[in-house]
Amino acid sequence: MMRRAAPRASQLNQLTKADLRSGRRQRRFKTFVKRVDKNNEIYYTRARNSLADHPHPDPDKQYEFFAMPDLLLDLDAEGTRLVRPFADADEQLFKANWGESPERTAARSILKQMEEQVYESRQKVQAMRAQTTTIWRITPHDVISTALHGGSATQTTPARDILSHNRRPGLDSTQVSQQRWQRLDLTEKLRAENGIPPHAVDDDQLLLRWMTLRRKALRTCPKSKTAPPSPSHVIEAIKAQSSLMGIRRLVFQCLAAGTSISSFQRDTEADSNLPRHIRDACIRILSQDAAAAADSSLRIDALAFLGNLAERLLAMGAHLDPLLCGTALALSAQSCSLEVTSVWLHRCHQASRRPESADASFMEDLLTALTSLCSRLSTRDDGGGPPSMHDAKSRQLLLQLLTGIDENKRLASDSFRSFAVACLDDGSRAAANAQRAVYAACIRLLGLLGAVRTLWREWRELPCLAGDAAPIPNQHDEAIALSFGAAMHQAVHVMGTADPDVLQDTSLGTRLEECVTMDYHAIEAHLGDAGGWRALDPCSALKCLPDGTTCRSTLNLPLEACVQKIKAWGTCE
Repeated sequence: MMRRAAPRASQLNQLTKADLRSGRRQRRFKTFVKRVDKNNEIYYTRARNSLADHPHPDPDKQYEFFAMPDLLLDLDAEGTRLVRPFADADEQLFKANWGESPERTAARSILKQMEEQVYESRQKVQAMRAQTTTIWRITPHDVISTALHGGSATQTTPARDILSHNRRPGLDSTQVSQQRWQRLDLTEKLRAENGIPPHAVDDDQLLLRWMTLRRKALRTCPKSKTAPPSPSHVIEAIKAQSSLMGIRRLVFQCLAAGTSISSFQRDTEADSNLPRHIRDACIRILSQDAAAAADSSLRIDALAFLGNLAERLLAMGAHLDPLLCGTALALSAQSCSLEVTSVWLHRCHQASRRPESADASFMEDLLTALTSLCSRLSTRDDGGGPPSMHDAKSRQLLLQLLTGIDENKRLASDSFRSFAVACLDDGSRAAANAQRAVYAACIRLLGLLGAVRTLWREWRELPCLAGDAAPIPNQHDEAIALSFGAAMHQAVHVMGTADPDVLQDTSLGTRLEECVTMDYHAIEAHLGDAGGWRALDPCSALKCLPDGTTCRSTLNLPLEACVQKIKAWGTCE
């Protein structure tokens, strides 16, 4: 559209002053703003009065915005029909519209709570990164456990816990419920220590997301800023633990954080011996009270911890220390699991290449294992029935563990006898009392199994104890002779009349492995006799037992004469 030309001067002169004064016939012309595009070409745009379209806005200038109320009072329109005076009802209306509302107050409260949770969460994460020996770092096992069991205490019971055939044998519903609540307590503790919001436990998917985020944050932390825990710090943290779960989590997290594997091996200094402190902490927790000592599940948890630690160290090119192997051997014997005892006995021989160099703590654990097996083998259950280890399969397996006899009729090195005999190799008088007690417990177990041939031959295998050429026995030799006499007395009682060929099968030239093999096959015959189910009363058996000199002379006789003379001692019942 073409723009009209401006009026000429002659035309302006024709306008009267009244026309100019009244403003009639005046026009407001549009203004344009000169602009330059990216190609440096000039163009014009229409000028606007908007602040946003100002060509040169002032960045320092501030504008005050306000909200227009719904009710407008036009003070200049007083007396008109559509305007009324301001009343008290209007004041109440203003307060209702612009006062504090419950929704706004609730929103502020929720916002403040969220701010506190965010602050606490950040604080917990920073503390978790700084503490290298904390036990509450989230592990992959925690994530998998939460995925399988959930994190809410109000969730329904999983189907695998409802089906009776999927439950662990020996656990009733009370124990299953107790384990479930312990698992939930652990999840709640992990949530609180890692700064996870409380509402996350009500949604398993949300809880898993939080746990994975926390674990990822710890894994992405630069390792150069955090040094691995030193053995001294680990030892101090172990002393502060009050549960097996805490010890387990601490040890494995320190291994994952880069603690030296060599610190888990034997050390000459007792203060820096990490395996010794782990052993002492486990024993302290297991012996805190009578209920914990009698709780088989607690011993099973300790065995699982030591077994997993052995596998972890083996994968890293190291072996579990003999101290911890001995502790696991004692726990497995107390749990009356011969299969597990066999595994740990083999590990003890792998870890300790020189059985004669075993220290006092290991010998103490070995004595505990043998004493537990003796107690279980010589007592009855509460129901009055035969002991659970008195079936033929268990007794034969126990004889294998004691002597090391294998399917090739050879004596393997991984047996209780290897440790028991090794302590006497340096001379009977130089052996310690604890080592002699181990050997005596091993002999007593052979007597409870009815291994007459093995005991008779073992007496002749002893250094500096058998034969008339041996020197006059001292107090320790007297104790061993009495142990052999009591064990032979017990073995003859267990054998009864079920093994009539025992006197003809063995001669002075029979080797030890042959005697053990014959005793191994004779166990089933022993159980056919009623006397094979019970052991002699220790008190009454000691009353019938002669002195050490008589026991030595009796044991030096041929097997037939030895058994006949022992039968003459009687049972004193």
